[in-house]
This record gives sequence, C-alpha cells and structure tokens, in this order.
Amino acid sequence: MLPGRIRCIHVLLLGRTASLFSCEVYPGGPAVGTTNKCRFPCRFVKLWLMKSPQTAFPYYVDWAITHKCNLRCVHCRGMKDSELSTDRAVSLLMEIKGLKPGWLIIEGGEPLMRQDFFSLLRYAHELGLNIFIISNGTLLTKSAIGWFASMGIRIMVSIDSPDPATFERVRRGAELSTVTKAASLCAGAGILDAINFTLSRYNLTQIPELFLLARKIGARRINILGLKPCERYTDQLLSPLEYRQAIEESVRASAETGVRFFFDEPFFTVSVREWGVPYSPDPGGSSITIYDAPGCILGKYLFITPDGDVWPCSFAPLVMGNLNGESLTRVWEKMLRSTRLRRLMDHRARNGYCKNCAHVAECGGCRARAFRLTKDWHGPDSACPLYHKTLSVAATQVSATGVDNFPTICV
Repeated sequence: MLPGRIRCIHVLLLGRTASLFSCEVYPGGPAVGTTNKCRFPCRFVKLWLMKSPQTAFPYYVDWAITHKCNLRCVHCRGMKDSELSTDRAVSLLMEIKGLKPGWLIIEGGEPLMRQDFFSLLRYAHELGLNIFIISNGTLLTKSAIGWFASMGIRIMVSIDSPDPATFERVRRGAELSTVTKAASLCAGAGILDAINFTLSRYNLTQIPELFLLARKIGARRINILGLKPCERYTDQLLSPLEYRQAIEESVRASAETGVRFFFDEPFFTVSVREWGVPYSPDPGGSSITIYDAPGCILGKYLFITPDGDVWPCSFAPLVMGNLNGESLTRVWEKMLRSTRLRRLMDHRARNGYCKNCAHVAECGGCRARAFRLTKDWHGPDSACPLYHKTLSVAATQVSATGVDNFPTICV
C-alpha cells in the first residue's frame, strides 16, 4: 500500500452473521473494496483528507516523451533538445505503474516522432496503464490508428480552428484537411477521446463553428485549453471579458450541437455558478478532467519533460527533480514533503485580487499564468472573468436575452 492510502477494516453485521472486509482509501480518488465497496466510513475519511491541499498520490502523469515536432505552433512553449534514453524510459514506465496514477498522458512535441514510441507504448500497455495520447494529427495513419485501437489507447487530436487559414496560421506546417481526416478515422475506430482546442485571440470568435466541426468529425467532446505561457503570450491571451465570451459561447454551442466540452481553467466552475449558468459535468469523464478538484491542480499530478525534469504542473517550470539521477517515486515523495509546494498549493495563500475572492478556496487561479504576468507565484490570475467586480453580475444579466437561454447540459 502506497504512502497516503488508508486501509480500513470493517465488520458488517447481518443478523447473526459477521462479514469482515477491508478497503483502501485513495485521497481524492475512489475507495476500492477487496470484497465489498466501503461506503460511509471511508467516504468521511476521504472528505477529511481532501481538506489537505496536497493529495498523497498523483491523479495522473503527463509525460512529454520528445521535444521533436514537425510543426511550429504559435503557442508552443518550447522544450529542451534532449530525451530520456530508451532504457530509462522503460524503467520510468515501471515507476509510473508503481505510483498507480489514474491515467498516463503521452505527448510532446509530437510523440509519434520519437523513434521508440511504439515499443514504449506496447510496454506501457502490457503494464496495464490507462493511456491517452495527445497528437497534432499529421502523422496518424490508418495503420497507426488501427494499432492504437487494438491496444485500447485513446487519442486527443489538436485542432485550434475550424477555419483553414486560421488553423494553418496557428499550427504552422499543418493542413486542416489532413488533421480532420485523421480525427475522423480515430472517431470511427472508437478511440477519439477529444479534440483539443487551445483558446487564444486567434480563434475566440470561432467557437460555434468549432463545435459544428467536432460534430461532423464524430467527436464526443472538446477540451478547451486556456492559453498558457508561451512566446508573445500577452498578445494572444484573452482578457477577462473575452474569457467570459468564450465560456458563454461554449455553453451555447454545446447545447446546440450536443458536443460536450471540458473548459480547462480553474475559474470555469465558479464563473458559471456565479453567473447562474446551469451545467453538469460530462458523465463520460475525460482524460484531463478531475471532478473533485475543479480548481488549480498544481502539485496533484506530475509533468515530465523530455529531458527528465519533473514539474508539479505542465506549465509551471518548478523543477522538483530530474529522472536521470533519481526515481519518479523519490521525486514524488520529495514533493509531498515540500513546504514550498504545499504553500503554493494552498489556495488561501494568494495575493492581490485572488486573496479576497469568495471563490479562492475552490478556484485558486492559474499559478503558471500568475507567475508569468506578475512574477509572483502567489499572485492574482488576471485573466479570470471574475477579476473585476463589474463582471460579477446577477444571473439575470448573463445575456441580453436572459439566463433561461442557457439550457442545462453536460460539459
């Protein structure tokens, strides 16, 4: 049993019969019983543990296995020109398995450009890991898609615009027709987990058309990813008002097309609740959705760079260790003991606007964005649509036609 799990022993009395059973409680995760599912006692223990800002195991692991890429996207964060060796990558997969994350995301760069990509994936599959791949779609051939389908590996394909000119301006070196064809093939094979859509000023006005394209492709869900630090960041980053526009249009488009979505921003849940926009989470789940942690999840999962650095967030370059010299388990244990990381994960330890926000405990704001814009890891998230009091309006002011035009949907 890994550190942080609790073994509960229960005696169930049914008339004159006593049944002894046990279960493990994963803080932030499900209780799994050996002979019966633990319900009430472990549920209370789990809720008590979730008061702590840091979970005792990673929700998931996000591994950028290569820096290599055949595109030059305008929002690329860039990677060091180095990769873990094949031998180290194999041993790392065993270490990931030992930490028992909910799932493993494999990305890049473009992951299919790593020479030993398919052999590593085969081994990860043999270990029983739940695998998702993020790809730009340009190298997804029919044979590769068939192979992924035979392994039960699911794919997220990045499509940042439904308009060919905008798409090719953002994803320099790609053609929209090629990528949409690959996404359609993945959908037909039953392995398209979602379309990933990086939101910026380039594509803000194209959200309704994106949902229509997703429906045409056969995608069940869109992951709307807020722009994270990159080159010319402030030129591309949405303002609070623009974020509100994006959220409202996403809700409407989802209701009209039946395509669900996950909005990957810590302020999404509290914003729609503040505005009175009814929604419910997608019951099918998502590879990047953590429903019991709707705010900032820095420190609750692991991001591994191609050269082996371990970060507490995919976009927060706080190096917690390097896997060329230590094990992933050792790095995770150091993270659990890190007072600096624990304080950073404490949503109450915020400065500026976020400190006095009524939703800070649930949201926390994006730390990577706050640091990039304020040079303070505890600073305010100035992209939040609730950033200005004038944006926190009553539900009847959500739109000119009234909140009733927002039907209850799964997003």
